[in-house]
Amino acid sequence: MDRTRRRNPLVATLDLSPRPGDVAGNLLLAEGAITEVWRAEPSLRWVVLPELFTSGYADLGSVHRHAEDAERGESARFFTSLTRRLGLCIAYGFPEKCRDSPSGSPGCVSDSANLVGPDGILLTYRKKHLVQTTAEHHVFVPGTELSVVEAGGARVALVVCWDLGFPEVVREAALGGADLILAPAGWRNPWGPQYGLVCAARALDNAVYLASANQLGVYPEANFDNPGGVYGPDGCCISRSTDTGSVGEIDLGLPGRWRTSFGSTLHEPRGAWAAPRPPLEVYS
Repeated sequence: MDRTRRRNPLVATLDLSPRPGDVAGNLLLAEGAITEVWRAEPSLRWVVLPELFTSGYADLGSVHRHAEDAERGESARFFTSLTRRLGLCIAYGFPEKCRDSPSGSPGCVSDSANLVGPDGILLTYRKKHLVQTTAEHHVFVPGTELSVVEAGGARVALVVCWDLGFPEVVREAALGGADLILAPAGWRNPWGPQYGLVCAARALDNAVYLASANQLGVYPEANFDNPGGVYGPDGCCISRSTDTGSVGEIDLGLPGRWRTSFGSTLHEPRGAWAAPRPPLEVYS
């Protein structure tokens, strides 16, 4: 198969329904879905899976049982092998066990995402903003760092779900040089409309591509029924639907062209944040 047929590469967002606690079964679910879209799309270069995909976003009180090492865990080995076979990059969510935490210990787990390529783990990101209306902030240790790496020919950063609600997170990635933001998500009802809005807003805020995959299905803790998608630097959804999600074409020259035509929002005048506001004038 000629895998260079299209001029621009594609990113796929796969909105899957992982089974709670079935790590081995969920990995096979991902393999089948990724292989299917890879066969159908010769220019596929990046794939995004949902938040906490390996364990499923459910039963957070026992999620530590499925936590694993970011680089040496079962999912890291599995997806490294898959990316080597298919020649692409995969972003997926998983519960990460702190390296100093004993096996099975509930003491230190992060809601994390890995970016994997044919050479192994390219990036591990730990969700910074934990949802306060669920058990997340009682279960997970929040992350503190955000990095940008070269992956598949683009400058890529990861964020996770509720991080999208905070403009500063994607702005940090954009200022770090990111062209493409990959965002595993478990965005629940009744806030489905806001999921699409924040994806579009974060893309437009920073003139970057943003691709997010959402968990779908009815689970004990929540219903998830809003699919993700791919958004361009102009904030518009550019993806088309597939059987398991959507795909969108990435033109890596477009972010720069959009900032030139629309106007860049990335840079503030020096000292703008600290400049004092003029006093209010009161008229009698």
